[in-house]
Amino acid sequence: MYKFNAEAIIRELKRWLDTSSPVFVPRLSFIFAIVTASLGIYIGVAEKSLTVATNGFISATDVVNALLMIAAVDRSVKQADFNFNYGYGKYESLAILSSALLLLIVSINVLFEAIHTLGQPSSVDNYTILASFSAFSLIAMLFLHRVQVTFVKKFHLPMLQYDTAVLKSDIWIEVGVLINILMGAALHYYGALNIARLIDSITAILLVITAMRIPVLYGREALNQLLDKTVAEDIQMDLLTVIVENIDSFCEFKSVHTRQSGKDLFIEIDLVMPFDYTLEQNFVLENKIKDRVLEKFPTSIFRIYATPCPQDCMKNGKCFCPVKS
Repeated sequence: MYKFNAEAIIRELKRWLDTSSPVFVPRLSFIFAIVTASLGIYIGVAEKSLTVATNGFISATDVVNALLMIAAVDRSVKQADFNFNYGYGKYESLAILSSALLLLIVSINVLFEAIHTLGQPSSVDNYTILASFSAFSLIAMLFLHRVQVTFVKKFHLPMLQYDTAVLKSDIWIEVGVLINILMGAALHYYGALNIARLIDSITAILLVITAMRIPVLYGREALNQLLDKTVAEDIQMDLLTVIVENIDSFCEFKSVHTRQSGKDLFIEIDLVMPFDYTLEQNFVLENKIKDRVLEKFPTSIFRIYATPCPQDCMKNGKCFCPVKS
């Protein structure tokens, strides 16, 4: 028979609320999303407000997003090992892509419902409840966003950046919901029920479009990471700038290879070095370039591959090496 263990429950609760862990924010988002989704869908359906119900369904996708984030962040912070040489960061990309697809499915359903209700008179009665719930949600979102920004700066995880961007979009959505409620109350007061329903449906559609922007943007980036596409051009240019700064320290620059796995940016640079340089001399240059790269990209993992020059700078027994001159 199962025995109630209060100590185990308290211990698990403390683990869930451990603010030193990057998983704390996804867990906090999960709790918040459950509350806002449950109340939003219930109040929206009960009061026949498509906009509030739509916002509730968007929050419901945030519940799934938070679960994906908890699993992804928990895995992605693990160090690279024998089985996964580049770490577990791809879990974040997969979670972001799944989140984008989920929101797309919900959006299609909301669009059909909005089109179906166009032209029907609004039957909303209690705007006080709708406005109170929307205002509460907005205040809670602003608080949660401040916490998220702090953790993004601390841990540099793409999944946390995605969660912060989604919540920022949700804040603007909530502002739109609150404006729509106030407009609906005013239109009801003057008896313009058809216009109230029209605005409610149009607002719901605009909310869906707004909600889709962040998942589509980050979903494309996540897909690029899963396919190991070369990092963004601005990062490439920053790396070339570092190489140019040290151009007098090597014979030839051959290529740079990059890939990203979660927060980790893997950078490999191929250089041609003087044929008689020791490992120690090559190591000095590698550390010099590495320090500059880490200044620009703190989560990068850097490596130089040095090959010896073909000694074509030796003429008549004299060395005309540009690095040594």
